Amino acid sequence: MARQALYRKWRSQTFEDVIGQKHITQTLQNAMVAGRVAHAYLFTGPRGTGKTSTARILAKAVNCVGTGSKPCNACSICQAVNEGRLMDLIEIDAASNTSVDDIRDLRDKVDFRPGEARIKFYIVDEVHMLSKSAFNALLKTLEEPPPHVIFVLATTEPEKIPATITSRCQRFDFRRIKVEDVVGRLRFIVEQEGLQAEEEALILIAHQGSGSMRDSIGLLDQLTAYGDEVITLDLVRSVLGASDYAATKMFVDYTLQGDVSAGLSLINEIVHNGVEPRQFTLEILEYLRGLLLVKYDNGAQFLDLPAEAVEAMHLQAASVSTPKLLKVIERFNLAIKEFKSGAGEVIIPQLPLELAFVEVTTTEAIVSEVALPTSTSAPVRPTEMPQPVTLPQPAQPPPQSPAEVDVAESKPVSSDQTEGGLTITQAQLDAVGAELKRRNLGMAQGLLNSGQIVGINGNSIIMSLPSPLLRDRIEKVKPSILEALDKVLGTSVDIEFIVGEGESQPVVSQSPPPSPTSPTTTEEKKTTFEDDPLIKSALDLGGEIKGTRPINSYNEVKNHG
Repeated sequence: MARQALYRKWRSQTFEDVIGQKHITQTLQNAMVAGRVAHAYLFTGPRGTGKTSTARILAKAVNCVGTGSKPCNACSICQAVNEGRLMDLIEIDAASNTSVDDIRDLRDKVDFRPGEARIKFYIVDEVHMLSKSAFNALLKTLEEPPPHVIFVLATTEPEKIPATITSRCQRFDFRRIKVEDVVGRLRFIVEQEGLQAEEEALILIAHQGSGSMRDSIGLLDQLTAYGDEVITLDLVRSVLGASDYAATKMFVDYTLQGDVSAGLSLINEIVHNGVEPRQFTLEILEYLRGLLLVKYDNGAQFLDLPAEAVEAMHLQAASVSTPKLLKVIERFNLAIKEFKSGAGEVIIPQLPLELAFVEVTTTEAIVSEVALPTSTSAPVRPTEMPQPVTLPQPAQPPPQSPAEVDVAESKPVSSDQTEGGLTITQAQLDAVGAELKRRNLGMAQGLLNSGQIVGINGNSIIMSLPSPLLRDRIEKVKPSILEALDKVLGTSVDIEFIVGEGESQPVVSQSPPPSPTSPTTTEEKKTTFEDDPLIKSALDLGGEIKGTRPINSYNEVKNHG
């Protein structure tokens, strides 16, 4: 006989057993005492939070032969529900009974009186999976059911439930269960099963469950099957494919310091040691979230970490600005989605993480170089342009005053005119990326974005990559990139990948190089800008030039445009 899973063996049998949903269980018990039990309920919330278990407990409570608001779990009705043999408790999986015929069959049978119990109880799980016609067939029965029937509709996606259904039910929203509550329940199960487990291991299991009691107990069951006498933290990490806390902290250090080589080495080292790249990325996100929280008062109270770990996070958080931290979090969060949809042309498990890491580190380096002027002349104080005035886009510079910028400072660099006759605008580069994405080649798009165009030799584009590892990987998708380039440019071109900065060549014109005759004062620059047709139109609409400053990279134009 198959062994009963722990999550079924320790399923909640009373309202008190339902963890973390006191606001619901107390309301239902009060309704029982007052005799105000509704004819239809809608239970919503994440999976594993107790929706179906609470519905079964309510079915026992309304049919229990005992008195009060709690099931006795001793009478024939309660025992029949616990053993899954009560004929008057009908559980329907809406995911596999979605048609209108299924609901019509239910509607035809609902008028029959219960056989053993006082109340016939219908639990419709994942009710959002019903078809529109099935919902319509259910409306009248749900609005005016027979007095001997109670409906409980359960769903993880309440937004998909028609308003006409929701309005006919009493809705209860189940919340994700707190980590400490999950740990307490796991500790109780471990003791009852005669097992041993480290507290840190139970905390990690609870975190992995993401607020789902069923998922957490299921993971505990998996760990007990491993055969060790004690469930240790190392065992949990081994089963999950997770890294240790020190590796996560070290990687975040490399990210904030911009140490590309060390970060890439660490990624490949932990993957070689059996850590799942997606799991490691989730741990990085959790750590970065912690840095964001500790930057504000009382934020550390939301972290389940020892005091020394929180203190170390305070030091890290003080070394990074909030805008930069937000950008890093956003990029790694995007990498999680790439893990789910990135089974494209490059079968390299850690690639989404590597791309995210290189992008956030190299982008920050470029921004830092632009922000620090290298000339000895006094820099113009950056000021924000008025809202009505926008800077000209690099792909459409004013015909009378093309500008130049050093290509090595932009990522990627757009080109309007080259000595070899090849023309590449930023709009065209964006179109190449869009074409790759349209072909489900997101990895190729990410690799292309991690490089910098450093020059054009005849009909060949020269692109610099920050590491040999990325160069080797982009070479594998070079045919796809060339196809996209050919389609966008309308001509056959080649692309050469090198490592390092390369010899930067002026490929794009965006701002004229300083010369003795160039305007140097703010007033002179204003006069020059006022001659631009686009800015002149903005001034006619009421705009005002507050100040000017040089723009050294496409990213700055994009951010200010």
